Amino acid sequence: MKNASVWHRLPLPDGEVPVLLTRRARQSIGIKVSGGVVELIAAPGVSQQRLHQVLQQRYDWIVGHVLRQRSHLVAGEQLSSLALLGELLAIRLTGGARKAARREGGELLVAGVADGDAAALKAVLAKFLKREAAMLFPGRLSLLAAHCRRKPGSLQLSSARTRWGSCSADGRIRLNWRLAQAPLAVVDYVTAHELAHLEHMNHSPAFWAETERLCPGWRDARRWLRQHGGGLFVLD
Repeated sequence: MKNASVWHRLPLPDGEVPVLLTRRARQSIGIKVSGGVVELIAAPGVSQQRLHQVLQQRYDWIVGHVLRQRSHLVAGEQLSSLALLGELLAIRLTGGARKAARREGGELLVAGVADGDAAALKAVLAKFLKREAAMLFPGRLSLLAAHCRRKPGSLQLSSARTRWGSCSADGRIRLNWRLAQAPLAVVDYVTAHELAHLEHMNHSPAFWAETERLCPGWRDARRWLRQHGGGLFVLD
């Protein structure tokens, strides 16, 4: 971070994080998160307004990485609960040889993981969430797509660390499997957001109008993501 200085302090759900600004010749604006500090790297000619705009656009990604790095400071700590569609499930290790997880009431029963093996537990939980996402997301997409003029193409799960979803020019949609931890309204918002890109490959007023048509509560869902989205990256 040579020649970097504190340029801004970005609000977080639980405080704030310093943003360092490094000016050097480059074509794009870069963002790095390291040690709980954000570094913004931009050419000397990039305006302050543009820099703030990029921070706003990448806010969820930044928060996710800051919180994820904080969680790695206590990487040996074993998870005691996991959210599924916004409901917190208590994790209970049940023994057994085959690694698997299943929900039973308000508990998530995990087999095949030794007590204290945090890495193995996280791997089983990630597999569980991916399975839940694969069962849930297609139905939510079909439900919302029924109200769209242009229909989406394929749906794939994404493991991206920089975005919750994406829509390609040919209509292929990707949704981050970690969203299975979020309330259903948040899943629907991200899905509607990507469906709106079928009509508008931008974030113009027309795009947001289409998002609102598909998901009238999108503002509350986006607010939830900005406040809690970073915590969804507890699993790799």
